[in-house]
Amino acid sequence: MSNKLKIAFIIGDFPAVSETFIIDQVADLKDRGVDVEIFAFRKHSQEGVSERYYDYKMSKLTNYLEMPANKLIRIVLALRKLFKILLLNHRAFFRVLNFKKYGANARSLKLIFWVEPFLGKKFDLVHCHFGPAANKFLIIKEILGLKTKIVTSFYGFDVSKVFQDEPVDYYYRLKKECLLFFVMSENMKERVVARGFNSQKVIVHPVGIDVEKYNFSERRLAYDESVNIVTVGRFVEKKGFDDLLKALKIVKEKTAKKFMCHIIGGGPLEKDLQKLTDELKLRDVVEYKGYMKIEDVINYFSKMHFFVQPSKTARDGDME
Repeated sequence: MSNKLKIAFIIGDFPAVSETFIIDQVADLKDRGVDVEIFAFRKHSQEGVSERYYDYKMSKLTNYLEMPANKLIRIVLALRKLFKILLLNHRAFFRVLNFKKYGANARSLKLIFWVEPFLGKKFDLVHCHFGPAANKFLIIKEILGLKTKIVTSFYGFDVSKVFQDEPVDYYYRLKKECLLFFVMSENMKERVVARGFNSQKVIVHPVGIDVEKYNFSERRLAYDESVNIVTVGRFVEKKGFDDLLKALKIVKEKTAKKFMCHIIGGGPLEKDLQKLTDELKLRDVVEYKGYMKIEDVINYFSKMHFFVQPSKTARDGDME
């Protein structure tokens, strides 16, 4: 009988190239002898994900809770899963079909796909990543009657945009049922506590950087050498890439020094940023590199002189 600590990770999308920190957490826990099983509500593209995802065979550790879009396939699979739920947990069988209590989540058969992968499994701890995923897990926990301890990590939008968009009681159950909450900064803790979270349960625990992965190299710049600037991120408003482009426009106008800004990443605002780059006449000083695996990003950094990290509060309230 194994005495290993068993932890379940509850995630919205997996594996996401912009959430390498989750892949690192899984890998580092595995290195420490912890059994980790992943439950993701949506399957994300594997394009550009860290090599550690493959090295640790994380696809084999992952259960996807997403139901098929095709209604016929959904019904066929749901019937099979429903029969399994009836055999292993008859109370859960009736709960997943409680349309009155669970509304659209039950009527769409979504709850069947959420609940079935957890049948017969026990964990010492459930770690929910992002508040909305934690809220969904509370439904699973209730239906299956689980008593497992829960911790939740908040990362940004879930305690900024969610606070603005959702009702005040959106995290009501989570506040009561979750053992601890991890936040990325003191500012984030202040925002969370202001929304009624117990300050004693909120721990500032930012995502760390393994500095051993970044080899030191002294930066020298020849008189006629171009200055290389790099920035990395998802192309969404809160990352502030539009502000960076406007700042580069000012720099270009005020200096004769050659420079190039290398922008690594992608996302929904890519067309807007490309258009702004043209409008500001920055094509000679800005280069878009697309998404890269974290290993390639680290290698790319070795050629750069400066790293720039813009950030701001988006108009919809989203922030880091």
